[in-house]
This record gives sequence, C-alpha cells and structure tokens, in this order.
Amino acid sequence: MTPERYRQIKQIFQAVLDIEPKERAAYLAQVCGEDVELRQEVGSLLASHEDAGEFIEIPAAAVITQPYAEPPNTNAAIGQRIGPYQIMRELGHGGMGTVYLATRADDQFKKRVAIKLVRRGMDSDFILRRFRHERQILASLDHPNIARLFDGGTTEDGLPYFVMEYIEGLAIDEYCDRQQLATAERLQLFRTVCSAVQYAHQNLVVHRDLKPSNILITADGTVKLLDFGIAKLLNPEIAGDEIDVTMTGMKLMTPGYASPEQVRGEVITTASDVYSLGVVLYELLTGHRPYQITSTAPQEIERIVCNVEPDRPSTAAQKRMKDEGRRMKRREKFSSPIPHPSSLQGDLDNIVLMAMRKEPNRRYASVSQLSEDLRRHLEGLPVLAREDTFAYRAGKFIQRHKAGVAAALLIAIALIGGMITTMWQARKAERRFNDVRKLANSFLFELHDAIEKLPGATPARALLVKRALEYLDSLAQEAAGDATLQQELAAAYDKVGHIQGNPYSANLGDIEGALQSYQKARAIRESLLAKNTQPTQVRLDLASSYRRISDILMQKNDLANALQHARKALQIIESLPAQELALVQTRREQAAAHESVGEVLKAQGENAASLEQQRRGLQLIEALVTQEPANPAIRRQQAVVLGKIGERLSATGATPEGIEMARKSLAIFSELATAQPGNAQAKRELGVAHNQLGDLYYAASDLKNELEHYRQSLAIREELAAADPANQQLRRDLAVVQGNVGYALAQTGDEAGMVEHYRKSLATFEAMSAAKPEDALLMRDLAAGYDFYGESWKHLATAPSINASQRLMRWQQARYWLERSLKFAQQMQARGLLPGQESGLLANLQQLLNECDSEIAKLKSGATKSK
Repeated sequence: MTPERYRQIKQIFQAVLDIEPKERAAYLAQVCGEDVELRQEVGSLLASHEDAGEFIEIPAAAVITQPYAEPPNTNAAIGQRIGPYQIMRELGHGGMGTVYLATRADDQFKKRVAIKLVRRGMDSDFILRRFRHERQILASLDHPNIARLFDGGTTEDGLPYFVMEYIEGLAIDEYCDRQQLATAERLQLFRTVCSAVQYAHQNLVVHRDLKPSNILITADGTVKLLDFGIAKLLNPEIAGDEIDVTMTGMKLMTPGYASPEQVRGEVITTASDVYSLGVVLYELLTGHRPYQITSTAPQEIERIVCNVEPDRPSTAAQKRMKDEGRRMKRREKFSSPIPHPSSLQGDLDNIVLMAMRKEPNRRYASVSQLSEDLRRHLEGLPVLAREDTFAYRAGKFIQRHKAGVAAALLIAIALIGGMITTMWQARKAERRFNDVRKLANSFLFELHDAIEKLPGATPARALLVKRALEYLDSLAQEAAGDATLQQELAAAYDKVGHIQGNPYSANLGDIEGALQSYQKARAIRESLLAKNTQPTQVRLDLASSYRRISDILMQKNDLANALQHARKALQIIESLPAQELALVQTRREQAAAHESVGEVLKAQGENAASLEQQRRGLQLIEALVTQEPANPAIRRQQAVVLGKIGERLSATGATPEGIEMARKSLAIFSELATAQPGNAQAKRELGVAHNQLGDLYYAASDLKNELEHYRQSLAIREELAAADPANQQLRRDLAVVQGNVGYALAQTGDEAGMVEHYRKSLATFEAMSAAKPEDALLMRDLAAGYDFYGESWKHLATAPSINASQRLMRWQQARYWLERSLKFAQQMQARGLLPGQESGLLANLQQLLNECDSEIAKLKSGATKSK
C-alpha cells in the first residue's frame, strides 16, 4: 500500500467516526464511489475499532493534575527556526508555554510575529486536541481589534506551536494612565473593546479571561484583544501561579476578573465576559480592582467574588484620591491619573455595577447592550442601568443573615413573591444558557474535531447541522420574551444556513435547508425590530438576512424574488440615520447589498445595470480601505467587487479594462492567501480569482494567459478537493476548472488532454446532478459542460491537419454532446429554470447542431463518392 493510499484510508476512517452510525454507509458510498477496495479497507478499520469497545477520553481534571515538567531553558530556542520563522527573543512564558518574537526567515516577505511554543511535558493528546480546536476558533475570528492567528503547526521534535500577530502596545489601563485620558476618552476606548468582544460572541466564542493585560493598545491608539480561547486551554495558570494546580475549575480564569459563575465552576456564557468587562471598566475608572484578593484559598476567593459587594466606582475613586493626597504630602508620585469621582457618580456607577452583578441574568444581556449604555451616557441620554432596588438589597441581606432576620416575618412575606419570581427566572435562564452552551460546544468542538482530521470540515458539517437544528428549534420555542437569546438564535441559524448551502462558502449543497435557516433568522429579526430592540444592529442583521436569502433564491433561479430581497436589504440599510450609515460595519453591509443586487441583474442579462451596482459597492469599500488599509475583511471584499466589475466590463465589451480589474482582484487575493497559509477559504478564493482571470483572457482571445491562469486555478482546486472530498462546493469548483482547461486545450489542438479533463469534469457534474436532480444550478452546470465539450470537439473538427475519417468522428462527437446539452436545456426551460441571460441558449444550440448535421452530411457524401 502506498503512503498516499494509506493517508486516504485513514482520512476517510477518521471522518466516518464523527458521523452517526446509521449514516455511515451512505457517506462511504458517496466518498468511495466505485472504489470497492477503498471501501473495504475503511470498513475493516471501522469493524476493528468497534470490536475494541468503547474508550473513555481523559478528562480535563486528569490532564491538569498531571505534574508539571521542569521549566525548560527557554533561551535555548533563540536563533532557531520554526517553519519559516526564526526566533529572535523571548516575550514571556508561563507554566505551559513560552511566547517568542520571531521573523520570517525565508525571504518571501518581512514580518514580525509572536510564536507560542507549547512546553514539553504539556503536549498530551488532550492538550493537542484542544489546541487544534482553539486554533480553528481563532482562525474564524476576523476583526480589526482582535489579534489574528496566522499559522500553526508542529516543530520537528513534536511540540505544537501557533503564530500570532505581534502587537506592540501597552495594557489598556497603563495606556490610559500614560496618555492621561479623560473619562470620556477612556469610555470611547472601552467601547472599541466591547465591539471586538461582541464580534466574538456573535461567532459563539466566549473569551473567559478578559483583563487589561489581554487588551493592548498600540502607539496609534488601536485596540487589540489577545488570547481568545488559547490562554484558557493552553495556559491554565492564573496570576502568580499560586493556586493549587489540582483545582481544575480555578485553572481557567484570573480570579480578580472572573465572574462568580466561573469561580463556582458553573456553566459559562457570554454573561461571564460582560462581568469581566465590568471589572476592567471599574479598574479604568477607579485605578484599582473592585476586590482585593490576597488569599490563594479557593473558598476565600469564592467568598469574595460571589458574596462581597464592591464599592461604587465613585466611592472607590474618592478613596483613591484621598490616598493620593496623602502621598502628595509625603512627596510621593501619583500612582495613576484616575477620573474625578464626580464624573462617575450616577450613570457610570450604575453601568459598571450592572455589568458586575453577581447573577448573570441581572447583568447586561449582551456586550453590545453595555456599549450602547455607555454611548447613551456619553451623549447625555437616559441609560438602561439603574440602582438596585430596596427589595433586591433586602433579599440579598436575608440570604447572608438568615438567622438574624428570622423574626422579621413581615419583611420576608413582602419579599417572598419577588424572590420566587427571581429564582424561577434564574432557573429558566440557566436552562437557556445550558442549551446555548450545548450549541456552542457543537459548533466549536464537534465541528473542529472533524476539521482536525479532515481539512475543510465537510464530513462533520452534516452532523453539525443535525445537532444544531435540534438545539435551535427547541430554544426557539421559549425565546420569544428574551431579546438576547433571540439574537443568538438568529446568528446561529445564519451559521447553519452557511454550512447547509451558502454559495460563497464550503457547504453541503442543501439549498432548501439553507433557505429555511435564513428565513428563520429573518423572522426572528423582524420580530425584534417590531419591538424596537437595538434597532441599528437588528436592522443590519435583518438586511444581511434578506441578502443571504437573495443569494439562495438566485441559486434556485427565482430571479424576481432574488432581486426583490436584495433591494429590500439595500433599502433597510439606506433608511438608517446618517450617523449610523457612516459606520464601517454599515458601509460594508451596504456595499454587499449593492453587490447582491448587481449579481441578480447579471443573471437577468442586465450587464450595464449590474456594472453600475458593483461600482457603487466598490466606491463604498475603497473608502473603507483608505480608512483601514490593513483590515483583511475589507480588503477581501474589495477584491470580490473588483473581480465582479471585471466580469461586467468584459460582458459589456470592455475586456481590457475588465482584465485590469481582475488582475487587481487577483493581487489582493494572493496577498491574503500568502498571509494566511492555513486558511482553506483564502486559498479557494485565490483559485476563483485565477479562474476568473482565465475567463477574461479567453474573452480577449489570449490563449496563453487563459491556459496559464486556468492551470493555476486547477492546481489549487485539486489540492483543496483532495483534502475535503465530501465538500460539494469544492467538487463543483474543480469540475468547472477541469472543463475550462479542457476547452483551452482544445484550442491548442490537444485532443487527449481535452478529453481527459472533460471526462473528469462531466463525471463529477453527472454524479452531483444525479444526487440532487432538482438542483437548478447543477442542471445548468451539466448543460453547460455538455455544450462546451461539444464546442471543443467542433473546434478540433476544423483542424486543417486531420484526415476525413478523423474529421467525421470529431463532428459526430460534437453533435452527440451538443444534443445532450440541448435536451438538458429544454428540460430546464420546461421547468422554468433557464436564467434570463441564457434565453438564447436553445436557439444557439440548435444552430450548432444544424452546423454539425451539415458537416457530417458533407463528409459522408464525400466518402460515398470516393468509393
């Protein structure tokens, strides 16, 4: 058995383990196809695995209680190479890993990065598995205020590492003090932190270790959030490494910033990050933390965090000022330039303390709600936060002093109704958060387990969709009165829709399922908007829902409804107030809506109108690129629009200008893919850009460049499809470019090369269409494939250097494939599935068939006469 064959068997076997037993046979039939030997090998491994019986995975406690290895000599790594990076110096270290400053050492480009190298002795199977989970989570976070993950891998001696964006900056508290920032400036900076955390929450990632040292501010004032999901898994030590290492629950937090539920080892939700942000804000405004935790005893930490009420920020700041005054008299320096207590009284006291409430359900419902309250305070508007009521404070007093108030029955009776309601709500909230946590685990762990084993993740996505929809539909039944949960549900339905059938990302090819999921998300957001819940964000999310539904409707060839939905998305965005319309997120969504309108107009054959929409989108995006030139998400969007404009220009006769636009698009995609070598989506988009440019060179009759770019696209797509054989999008991508290479080879006269590539392409399209006979896009793909194959034979039939017998055979081949294309096109027309821009396809195919019949008749007549 060759190494390649073994890797293929192992890859499929590992993917099968993550699929429900009853669904494994169908999956093997799809992946193995007619390769009986491959299926038997995988089946044998599966049978052996099941005979071995169940195994118990090592629990977290067992890993964390393992004795630590002796601290390594971290300086020994300086000067060594890890992959293409050379280590320059140590930046910091902990009990499980060391962070180094490094630069690329292969001369491709100069870039400084931070490399975290897992410490020997901590590279157990458990740690490695969770490491890969977190690497995938970080790779999914694309936000200008979150430090990016560039790369990851294993050193030659087996130690895992990851490569992060190197941030030169100060912790947020130190930055505020050094810059002498006023209260309003501190709040604006903090709101930027909130936007990054909220973005993570929308992607179902909870930070769990928010503190000033994980929030850096660069010299130009840019916020960078660090250690999303890494410190909590790969670096469990807390401040000072003084807590007993066997305390598993205490190892995943920093006590001074941890929420009460973290300290108690309870279920963690986004509410925990709200609490930690409250502590950070408290420190920024007062100069110190709300609690002075000096003991390392877990019971004492729990008592302080869970039971002790902090001073109001204004009170804490007042005490701090008195201390500073005494130091001044002793000619000591101020420790920090904290805001004046008077600026904290009232709203800010209430906002900070609401974020830090002991009970998760009494805090802000989301980080964006906290940020919104700060905005309202800055603008002099009423805020959501209110001081605790007497009833609530009395209830807490009773809990702490039950014996002392036993005689005060009247008070107890007055409060009991409210207490029962609060307890019921807490239990209900806990059930909801447990369900959301299960959903988050499904997204972040089950999915990423499979990604680890099979890059591209498609085999796991079927399992993910099944599990996620079960949770989502059950949660939806009781989410009506909970705006936060409804927002999370809508975002989760979006994610499921992407996996099911988003045409612009890796998907299962389930267009109907995707449409249903997107429609559920839209319905939730329509309901939220009707209640005037966070109108700006909800409107943006609603516009996104309409746009995604438009994309799916276009795949179904329902162009009228697709255009209606795309225009509705644009209308929602453009109805926002001017100050909201100026925001980066709003501008990006507005540009995307213009792109969607343009795509539908293209499908309707309206190339000039489509071009105008794409140009409007480009104008918006290029303005954002000027503001944030290093933002990869904005640069990606710019590249997408440039490519689409290139296509439209070529379609309207301006092919040279179109090629120039497409080359700019390709340059950006190449830059993004180089910066993210482990990002399959970035690599796919580079392949799309090469294929797109090949199309434009074909339109320009530049065969050399056409074939060059098609082949570059082919190489990329072959690699991606081999790594993820069940990914329907990648299968289609590969089939498309195989046909394109075949068509170009026909122009060069290479019959054997043309046949080889077309056979592969058509075999894939036929298999995909047979599996989904109602899929309009696959029907169009197959009809187009037959058409181009027939036209390729037609071109070869006109070659001057062949004999009459060869010429006849080629004309007959051309007729056979063109006739098959015509039959498919006629079926599509009968079912209303023929796009507007292909309205002349049937007439064109019939004309080509008539030409074939004429040439075949001439050749047969000539052959008869020669006899």
